[in-house]
Amino acid sequence: MRHFQVKWNLVWGMACAWLLLVGCTPGAKRKLTMQNQAIGLPFEVVVVQEEASWKSSLGDALLAELESPYPALPQPEAFAKVSHCTPDEFTDFMRSIRNVVWVDVDTNRYTKPTLRIEKDVWANGQQVFRLQAPSASALEQYVHEAGDTLRVLLREEEQRRYVAYLEQYHSSQVDRLAQEYLGLSLYVPEELDSYTKDSAFVWASNDAASGRMDIVLYAFPASGEEELNVARLVAMRDSILGQHIAGSFEGSYMSTEKRFPVVCENASESGAPSVYFRGLWRMEHDMMGGPFVARAFFDEKNRQIVVAEGFVYAPETTKKMYIHRLESALRTARLFDATAGEN
Repeated sequence: MRHFQVKWNLVWGMACAWLLLVGCTPGAKRKLTMQNQAIGLPFEVVVVQEEASWKSSLGDALLAELESPYPALPQPEAFAKVSHCTPDEFTDFMRSIRNVVWVDVDTNRYTKPTLRIEKDVWANGQQVFRLQAPSASALEQYVHEAGDTLRVLLREEEQRRYVAYLEQYHSSQVDRLAQEYLGLSLYVPEELDSYTKDSAFVWASNDAASGRMDIVLYAFPASGEEELNVARLVAMRDSILGQHIAGSFEGSYMSTEKRFPVVCENASESGAPSVYFRGLWRMEHDMMGGPFVARAFFDEKNRQIVVAEGFVYAPETTKKMYIHRLESALRTARLFDATAGEN
């Protein structure tokens, strides 16, 4: 749905969070803290843009890119929750919102469209995307061309924020099991405190009645990193998870949904060669299914591929935030040998 003004429910939520920060800050430091702490939920974005420009085709293009479907979910979910305000309305606690897209069209200042990233402009932990161009038409075309980049940068920043949280608050038990059985360091959310294991498979879950998240860890032999490809990874996923994860009915087992593409991409993190792959899972001979995301490493020392996978089962609600938390957890994963060599 098109939004032509500030979403006041979001503003009210921001205000409450702002007041909470004030109330929790001791006397002399109160002003400094409330000015410097970014607030808001993951993937919440405020677009700062003149009203006429926001209501034009440029505003339509920007909204369409920010609200594009989040990748690899069974039902479409908007990538970002978008609100709008004009530069004059961008005051007080609005300046503390964690993700800001600032649109600036000025024929005297700019010669070509650009996307510039700034950190901590009005608050600590804030990211500001500055879209600048000499004309609205040039910027509209650029927004369509740079939409993927904008979403990737936003997702990576949200993942960095959650990784920073996981570094302090994670399941030490799952990390210990990952190290013991697979030589992998991994920080997963603390609530994944129920687990089973055997010599080659670790399965941790929050066992939630609503919004269930699971992490599985396994390995299989490999001759080289060229086996980090979709066909091989999906085949071994189906083989291993089909043996270890059953559904509610006799003869049911987990597999990969073949009617939906599995996407594979190289990991940008340093260390052992690794890839991320994501898609949908289903329970054969059952009615269960949902999204999954996995990270696979080539363990050269042991000539094997080590996989950490998170999957979500939440038929009653949206799934983006659950899969976001699990993918962020996968970004903490490090093989021991690779970890030892890092600074």
